[in-house]
Amino acid sequence: MGQTVLLIMRPSQLRESTADGLTRRCIEVEVAESLCVRGRADLHGADVGVLELPVAEADVHEVCSWLRENGLPGIIALGERGCLTGAVEALQAGADDYLSRPLSPLELIARVRALLRRLTEYRASSHRVIDLGEIVVNYDRREVKVRGEEIPLTPREFELLCELARNAGSLMPREQLLQRIWGYDEAMVSRTLDVHIGRLRKKLESDPTEPELIETVPRVGYRLAA
Repeated sequence: MGQTVLLIMRPSQLRESTADGLTRRCIEVEVAESLCVRGRADLHGADVGVLELPVAEADVHEVCSWLRENGLPGIIALGERGCLTGAVEALQAGADDYLSRPLSPLELIARVRALLRRLTEYRASSHRVIDLGEIVVNYDRREVKVRGEEIPLTPREFELLCELARNAGSLMPREQLLQRIWGYDEAMVSRTLDVHIGRLRKKLESDPTEPELIETVPRVGYRLAA
């Protein structure tokens, strides 16, 4: 089955060059104007969406929620360079990755292909169930249960939790998590990892302000309770 990318972007050279580059790599491309994305009844079975911010007359949380609810597995947000607030909001809203403009089409294409590879690995995975007591991760069903309750996670959240679960009880350095989950080192990202950990805590912890499952080791990394 082929892969499809939905570019939710305003007309620009970046959009055209990205679409052309993805097409030449045998990836199907659909294009939607930012203003009309919520009016689309069909996302064309897209695997990844590239969402250009800001979206006029819509909140980023609302748009990301709408995309998830309508079956879009992966989301990459594009925002202005130096806008830390925008990056954090997009990641908290459910985006899997965040890139700052200006950027080259080649960088955007590389990030899209990396996320597509991750999604393909998810769908093909046939690993064991990891039972940590309060947390049970089922790779085959792509299911996570906390204290018996199934918890919905985005693909990136699931991958991050799986990496922590495979190494439960061990300290996972920040740079190792960034490389394995996002494919780049800490020098290329600001709050991406921290925001995703925060999202996991909100979904998994009884009290996210006093986390018991995911421990922070300041300036070093994170540890999932075994």
